[in-house]
Amino acid sequence: MKHHCKKIFFVYFVLCGLFAQVKLTVNTIPKRAEILLDGKSIGKTPIHKAMITTGEHKFEINKSGFAPLIYDLIVNPSEAVHLDFFLNPIYKVKFKTDEKGLIFELNGEHRWDDDLIRLKLEAGDHMLRVFKLGNIIDEQTILVDEPKTFRYFLKKPISEE
Repeated sequence: MKHHCKKIFFVYFVLCGLFAQVKLTVNTIPKRAEILLDGKSIGKTPIHKAMITTGEHKFEINKSGFAPLIYDLIVNPSEAVHLDFFLNPIYKVKFKTDEKGLIFELNGEHRWDDDLIRLKLEAGDHMLRVFKLGNIIDEQTILVDEPKTFRYFLKKPISEE
């Protein structure tokens, strides 16, 4: 009989561990960001007294004008999980040049050869590479910290208007 009770307790312990509820608090700067937990909306921040099960979860944090955030989390049995996020703003940026025959590349993703381009970029440092006839002729780190226009001239650091 003792052996049977141990099995029942073990099964109960495992099931309780799988479905244990943990208090969840989520804060963002700025506030009022939409939070998706495993693809389902749980509301806008600040979120207090929500419940989450133990195990693997995916958070998606979205707010207009800010870079979306995706955050994977493994929740262990505990009393509470507190999450704080700082959202990075997105700014409208223009790149201009009068130079001919150049190809520009930003962060290894965006490529263009136009004399004017508009992009929405996350705040922070970005790598600008300039090519001519397939060769890199310039590399610069640019800081995006507000909406701005960058003007490119050969052999000179990029300037802001």
